[in-house]
Amino acid sequence: MRKGRSGAGLLLSFTAAVVCAGAVSAADMTAPAIVALARDHGATNPDEQMTLTVNLALHDQAAYEAAIAERYSPESANYHHWFSDADFAAYGPTAEELATVEQEVRAYGLQVLSASADNASLRVRGSVANVEQAFHTQIHDYERDGAMFHANVTPARLGGVAANLVSAVAGLSNFGMRPNYALQLNPKTGSAKRYTAAEVAQSGLSTLYTNKCFESSAPVYLTTEGASLPTGTYVGNLYDDNSQNAVCGWTPAQVQAYYGVQTALNAGYNGKGQTIVIVDGPSDASVQADLATFSKATGQPGISSSNFRIIYPDGAPTAYYLANVADWDLETDLDIEWAHSIAPGAKIVVLITPTNDWSEFQYAIQYALEHKLGNVISNSYGYPELAWGKVTLEAFDAVLKKAAAAGVAVNFSSGDRGDNGTGSPSTGGDQYPAASAYVTSIGGTAIAVPTESGGTTSVGWGNNDGLISNALDAIEDPPFAYGFLGGSGGGESIFIAKPSWQSSVSGKGREQPDLALMADPYTGAIVYSQGLWQSIGGTSLACPIFSAMWTLAAEKAGTALGQAAPILHRLPAGAITDVVPVASKTNVTGTIEDSNGTTHYSGNLLLGPLDTTTTYFSALWDVSFGEYLVLSFGTDTSLRVTIGWDNVTGWGTPNGVKFLEAAAATK
Repeated sequence: MRKGRSGAGLLLSFTAAVVCAGAVSAADMTAPAIVALARDHGATNPDEQMTLTVNLALHDQAAYEAAIAERYSPESANYHHWFSDADFAAYGPTAEELATVEQEVRAYGLQVLSASADNASLRVRGSVANVEQAFHTQIHDYERDGAMFHANVTPARLGGVAANLVSAVAGLSNFGMRPNYALQLNPKTGSAKRYTAAEVAQSGLSTLYTNKCFESSAPVYLTTEGASLPTGTYVGNLYDDNSQNAVCGWTPAQVQAYYGVQTALNAGYNGKGQTIVIVDGPSDASVQADLATFSKATGQPGISSSNFRIIYPDGAPTAYYLANVADWDLETDLDIEWAHSIAPGAKIVVLITPTNDWSEFQYAIQYALEHKLGNVISNSYGYPELAWGKVTLEAFDAVLKKAAAAGVAVNFSSGDRGDNGTGSPSTGGDQYPAASAYVTSIGGTAIAVPTESGGTTSVGWGNNDGLISNALDAIEDPPFAYGFLGGSGGGESIFIAKPSWQSSVSGKGREQPDLALMADPYTGAIVYSQGLWQSIGGTSLACPIFSAMWTLAAEKAGTALGQAAPILHRLPAGAITDVVPVASKTNVTGTIEDSNGTTHYSGNLLLGPLDTTTTYFSALWDVSFGEYLVLSFGTDTSLRVTIGWDNVTGWGTPNGVKFLEAAAATK
């Protein structure tokens, strides 16, 4: 018996977490909320080593946050006057306070690895036993979705005078971040069409991939081998015609043209003099060779030590970890290949973490800031906000606030699972760190979807799917609806208040995303990774594309532009194209005739459940010589595309040179 994948199982677990989290006061929630969603395996091995970042409390946090807000208010004399080291020092801890905290952690046998130049944090390492003693807590092992992690069971707090000097500690829990790429899969088999380097060399990318992914409405007639019944007649739009033997996948030149970036490149704005910092999980050095192969095959500038660098801020991942725990090579390849494709003249510095622990990603961003590596940092990962807990995310937010103050744009993908099965845009299914008020959240769209007027447009990313035949002459009676496959993340934060620059948006919490770009894997982009070519999507694709666009805007401005999100609502008409619901008069419908008579199937029945979505585009997909699926575009759980800002696409899609010029003018 088949099982649909609508995300209903997640809904129950997240609802339970809401009840659990609601029973604990915010002040006591130093243990991450994810422990309420996980299985407790008992005490962690006391000899296991842990690495922590201890954040010291600032002087006058409210004034500090107000000063950051001034940097993004055009009415302020401090607008875009980014913090200097001296500005940070005015709010930062003193050297004496840092020494006090350092003395306390050393007293319990913890090794101090480093201290930030502004006295704001310490990086320490020691055994679980020493950490438990130092922070007066207990560390347990937990399991969720087949992955193991550890976390503090009880509130953690340093003793002595140091207790009041610490604002947050990162690393007491190490649950893993999720990369946000989405593969162009056959939902029935779970497989993706991939081509070897040899196949591409023989046939060429233009033969194997196409950006003409839809065809006009046509009927499909289905029969049953060896029997007169059942028979089926389906009619509707067509997707990815297999007779052409070409996969729907866009090349860099095609994406540059679609978003109007080619005009900027022709005018000489290619990212020269700029650096894009990309933070990624455990990967190996082969990603540089993959980028070189991709660039050569797609006609992009070559890769060398002058424009590409790999840094391991906290050490390289081990071969064991890559083979047995997490390997982010595909995610890293996606990020670097598409940042390079949109800003081919920019330098790329990729920071690779040794594990996918959330605290390692936080430290990588901190490392990028301390070493002033670049003014744009792209991040394609996250986890549902509800799993963090308010206090847990405060440690991460401290680093993001510093980036915003320094004029460094930190961009995050909004996620690939819609509302993460919560059934509502405001119950914690939104993704953090994209939910932070100090980053720009990038959602997803499908691109070049046909309109009823005969043109094409972008629609909010969200796919549902239904199976209507297993193979030629093997009709599915009745058709089987898989339900929701994936879609742009978004929604309202349950922890983070709505910033002033979202005053025109409904709700009380921070809403995301802010913008959206191509992310639907079924109108995805080509990627080369580990010897194979494939079409891929996810908000992991949208984020590096936007980060590269923001880099082009900064190049034109001649200065760092800081965080994008606060200025988007101020941009003039035409800079951003609103993404609106798109319908089709030729969406797929069907009729099956069997021994019981004739049954008609509407588009909604073939794809359901569709939650609240009523307007969408659907098409028939011949996956493999008579194995037909029905695929939708624009169906994203409880999240909905509307006119104006919405929780699938934000304000919309950047409109090429008009966006770059308008953004640059905000300097």
